[in-house]
Amino acid sequence: MNFKNRIARKLYTRRALAVSDALALAVGARMGQRPNGMQGSAARKPANCENADIFRYTPPHPGLATRRPALKQAKTSRGHSIYRGVVLWHESLLELRVSYLLQTWRDVREIHSQYPRVTFVDAEGKTRTHTFDFYVVFEDGRRLAIAVKMNRKRAEMLEMLARIEAEGICHNGGRRLADETRLMTEKDGNVASFHNCSEILAARETHDPVAVEELRQIIRCTTGRIRFATLLSGCRDVAARRAAVWHLIDLGELVSKGTGRIDELTWLSRGME
Repeated sequence: MNFKNRIARKLYTRRALAVSDALALAVGARMGQRPNGMQGSAARKPANCENADIFRYTPPHPGLATRRPALKQAKTSRGHSIYRGVVLWHESLLELRVSYLLQTWRDVREIHSQYPRVTFVDAEGKTRTHTFDFYVVFEDGRRLAIAVKMNRKRAEMLEMLARIEAEGICHNGGRRLADETRLMTEKDGNVASFHNCSEILAARETHDPVAVEELRQIIRCTTGRIRFATLLSGCRDVAARRAAVWHLIDLGELVSKGTGRIDELTWLSRGME
């Protein structure tokens, strides 16, 4: 792999060596052997690594995507995020905001981008194709195809989605690819929603179970509303408490009274447990 940056090359090399050492430990533990070249405490305690699969790196994949957008474009913001190992491409800031919103939905099993690709007949009788921006599969098996556009194009997009549904949400008369379609605009993926979703997704990765349980015991003893900042006061680790608050918001155990951006002055109340 060719690295133009010396630091990036060094970091990549160190990461690769760490992964190879971990795999060697795991294999040695399974075979009852000490890996060659391993010294120190790591070589003396191979039994700590019981399963080599936990050290195996699985690169993100494009999922069901039917196309890969260009990484650069002069007029739009391009990039991607990763949800459960699937790359979710976005071609605008609006699509990024909607992507983050979808990732915080409950009972979601899979999310794919640039899928499905369907055909429909327009008002002039011509056969057209359309690729949806996102495709959501819920735990109950329901499939939702989502188109993302600015609200000023709402009328024409709803007309197109109606034609797609009339054709069976399929490609050239094939099998049905989704159960329903939906249009999402900047009213769904707004700046406040993007901030809240970013905090929720970060808390999923960084929350401390001990801090979450400690906060859960606190809110069980409270009645009525309580400010976000009040939950942060008097704790030993503010960062861990903040992540715990956002995690309970994610779980629905804390509910915001407003619909806008959640900050330290937001009133929260107990939700469903």
